[in-house]
Amino acid sequence: MKKDKLRLYILEIFLILFLIFTLFSTRLLTNKLSVSIFLVLYAFIVRKNIKSSKAISIHSIEVTKYMIIFAFLYLALYYLIGLYVGYYKATYNFGFWTLFNQILPIVLIICSSEVLRKEFLSDKRKLSLIITFIFGVLVDLVIYTNIYNLSTLAGFLEAMGYVFFASLANNLLYNYVCVRFGIKPNIIYRIITTIYLYIIPITPDVHMYFKTFARIIFPIIILLVLFDTYEKKNQILTVKNKKFRIALTAIMITIVTLFTMLISCRFKYGLIVIGSNSMFNVLEKGDAVVFDTKYNNLNEGMVVLYKKDRITIVHRIIRIEDVNGEKRFYTKGDNNSSEDEGYRTYDNIIGVVNLKVKRIGLPTIWINELFNK
Repeated sequence: MKKDKLRLYILEIFLILFLIFTLFSTRLLTNKLSVSIFLVLYAFIVRKNIKSSKAISIHSIEVTKYMIIFAFLYLALYYLIGLYVGYYKATYNFGFWTLFNQILPIVLIICSSEVLRKEFLSDKRKLSLIITFIFGVLVDLVIYTNIYNLSTLAGFLEAMGYVFFASLANNLLYNYVCVRFGIKPNIIYRIITTIYLYIIPITPDVHMYFKTFARIIFPIIILLVLFDTYEKKNQILTVKNKKFRIALTAIMITIVTLFTMLISCRFKYGLIVIGSNSMFNVLEKGDAVVFDTKYNNLNEGMVVLYKKDRITIVHRIIRIEDVNGEKRFYTKGDNNSSEDEGYRTYDNIIGVVNLKVKRIGLPTIWINELFNK
């Protein structure tokens, strides 16, 4: 291995370790300015020690314009949804301290990380490609994770969805654009789609699952558009290959859409994981159930969902009483010795269980138990 290749790998691995340490260091993570200064200096050191190609695609300016359009289109669609779901006041108020402590560090992190991405991707080997991808995901985690409370399960799951999984899709796009068209399109797109959180005083009241869905699907759509626009001249795609790509993309989008709709519980069907054995052996701990939120009638024997003290309970209706025209539903877990306290009405019932998938929710249970220790 050449000395410059070895030097590149050492620089990459050291940077990965630093970012991992940053994520576990609360003091460093909340002080983005320190992280941004480190990355700027590190980018300078890497550029001085690594000789990379200076070639830029002839389409760089054109793709930069496309990325600007895509960025503002993303924001426009996001805020237009707010006309339907409503808005709430943004977490940050734009001012000097927000500019100095949040916006400036984020801009520096984005610019320096894209410079590093370009240098790392100059080595065409698979190891560098993998390390660069990991590096990009870690940078996104550093930028976003201070928004969430990672000490709680809800905060952890939101960060994993909104930041981690979305970052996987975004970094596929960033790596492709960087290699083919340079770093300028990435820098502008990332700045526009990140700092709006600190500038615009209102935010659409969009469910986290839908924001996660948009952050995963949108970069994939951009990647497909750019690929179809600029790679057709360089590749001969048969009709069979085109159909396969279209079908695969459609299947991926459909799966992500359906899963998002289910776990959001905002549509006709919802999805929830069973957290106890109170319904054993019909439903076991770790099973996932699909439930109907738009039910018409409730009868004895049906397994229903209702909330008690912010906890969702899945139990069976054991009897129904009509008191002055009000239907009262009494429930009990099949594995419990006594029925549930009190009764439920139609207003309390969330949905009716239609389908179960055995054990698929066990990872969620394990993570929940880990956070509750």
